[in-house]
Amino acid sequence: MSGPRALAEEPRALAALVAWLGPWAPARAPRGVTRATWLLREGAPRGRRARQSGAWRSAGGGRLEPTRLEAYVYEPEAAARGPARREPEQPVIGTFVVAPGLHFDGPADPRFDRFCRVLARAGFRVVAPFLPSYLELLVTPEAPEDLEVCALATAQRWLGPGERLTLFSISFGSWPALEVAARQPELVDAVITFGGYADFHATVQFCADGVVHLPGGERALRPFDPLNPPALFVNLLPWLDAPAEAHEPLAEAWRELAYRTWGRMELKAPGRLAPFVESVAEGLPEEQRALFRVGCGASPGTATLVAEALARAGAAFDFASPREALRRLSCPVVVCHGRDDDVIPWTEAEALHAALAGRPSRLFVTGLYDHTGSALPSPRAAVSEAATLLGLARVLASGGNVRALVR
Repeated sequence: MSGPRALAEEPRALAALVAWLGPWAPARAPRGVTRATWLLREGAPRGRRARQSGAWRSAGGGRLEPTRLEAYVYEPEAAARGPARREPEQPVIGTFVVAPGLHFDGPADPRFDRFCRVLARAGFRVVAPFLPSYLELLVTPEAPEDLEVCALATAQRWLGPGERLTLFSISFGSWPALEVAARQPELVDAVITFGGYADFHATVQFCADGVVHLPGGERALRPFDPLNPPALFVNLLPWLDAPAEAHEPLAEAWRELAYRTWGRMELKAPGRLAPFVESVAEGLPEEQRALFRVGCGASPGTATLVAEALARAGAAFDFASPREALRRLSCPVVVCHGRDDDVIPWTEAEALHAALAGRPSRLFVTGLYDHTGSALPSPRAAVSEAATLLGLARVLASGGNVRALVR
C-alpha cells in the first residue's frame, strides 16, 4: 500500500517505532503481530535448526545447492485492533524485506525476530528470508541470489502497481541488500543498512584484531567480539594449511562452538571461553586441535593467521565487496550503525556513506545500539541520541516510500 492512506498512517507507525526501539522499551516483543513461514524453494535445509532436527546433510565439496529457501512473513494482526479495543483495523502501510546477517539461526534469532515484530506492529509487512549460505556461516555469491528471489516473489505476491519494497539489512546482510537494489532499481524503494560494511577485508581482519582504519591512513584499536573467530575460519578454510580431509570436521567444530557460545555476553570475559573450546576440541583428531584452537581465538596467532589467509585468498572474496553495487544503484541509502558495535566497527558506516557521495543518503551513528542490542545512554548524550532515534524512526516509518523522505 502507498499513497495518501499510507502517509496518513505514518504518525502512528512513528509512535510505535519510537516506543519499541528506544532503550526504554521492554525486552519482550510487541503483541498484535502474526508470523507465518513462507516456502520459496524446496531443497536441503541448512543451519543449526536443520542439524538439531536431523534434516541436515553434508553437501560435500563446499556446495550448498540445492537448498531450501524460506522466509518468515510478519504482519499486523487485524484482530488485535478490532472493535474490542475500539481501534480501527490498521492497514499494511508498506513492505520491508529484511536481510539477516551471518547467523546460524537467521531470522529465528530472538533479537532479529523482535525487530521484525516491531516493524510489523508499526503497520508493515516484513519478509525475512533464511539465506542458506548465511545459515551455514558462509559468505558466498548465493546470498544476493537468494535475497533477490525473495524480493521478487514478495513483489509479485503483495505489491501493487507503482509500489516498491524497502530493503533493510543487518550486519553482513548489507552487501546482498545493496547488490539486489542495484539489480532491481524498479523494485526497491531504498536500502537501510544497520551495522553494515564498506571494506570486506578490513571488516574480517577487525573481527580478529580490533584494528579500525581511520581517515588519513591512521589506525586505532577498539574492543572486538572474541566469540566471532570461528565464523572467520569457516570461510577461510581453503586458504589455511590444513589437508582437504580436515576441512569439513574443522568447519563443523567451529560451527558447533558458535552454536554453543554466540549471544552469551558473559563468555566475552577473559578465560570464560576456554572450557567450551576444549569441550568441542575433544571431538576432533589430535592433529586438528591446534588449528581449531587458533581458529577459536583460544591460542595465540589468530589475527596473524587471518591476515595470511586473506592474503592467500587474493581476489576470492571480491564478490562480497559492496563497492560495485554502490556504483550501480540509484535508490536512496540510509546508513545506520551502533557506535559501540564490536563486530563491524562504526567507521565502516562512515566509509559506506562516503562512497555514496552525491546521491540521496543519510548517516545515523548512535550510542543506543551495539551489534546485539540496546543500551541506556548517559544523561549528557541522551538529547543527541533521542534526536538520532527520532530521525531513524522517521525513516523506518516511511517504509515503502523512503525515497520521498531521503532526496
